[in-house]
Amino acid sequence: MTDAPTPGSPARPPLLLAAVAVAVLEAVALAAYAVGIGISTLEDSTAVAAAPVEIVIYLLFALGIGLCALGLWRRRRAARTPFGVVQLFGVVIGWTLTQGDGDLTHRIGYVVLAVGVVGIALVISPALGESLDA
Repeated sequence: MTDAPTPGSPARPPLLLAAVAVAVLEAVALAAYAVGIGISTLEDSTAVAAAPVEIVIYLLFALGIGLCALGLWRRRRAARTPFGVVQLFGVVIGWTLTQGDGDLTHRIGYVVLAVGVVGIALVISPALGESLDA
């Protein structure tokens, strides 16, 4: 099982590469958020004991999205549905953040919302479906 295209197989289309890029971006962002929680917990002596559990949960989510990216990269059709579900969660989270307090929260919310909408557009694209193997 190799990731390199065989001589007769077509190159990865731009929509597939865009979907992989969105998934990688989301996985990296979640992992960075988990690291940020860890750093803030270490700096704050009154930190809640639930922080380690939160870190593990975010890292597991990042791993799951990373596996979606890997599945899409390998052209696995089975990766399309979980990738789509992640995008729906992203839209909900982004919308919720746009309703929060503070300009930074609003800006982050709009970015998350935009990435989720782009991800949904990619996942429902017939061209993406055609580029995936059975």
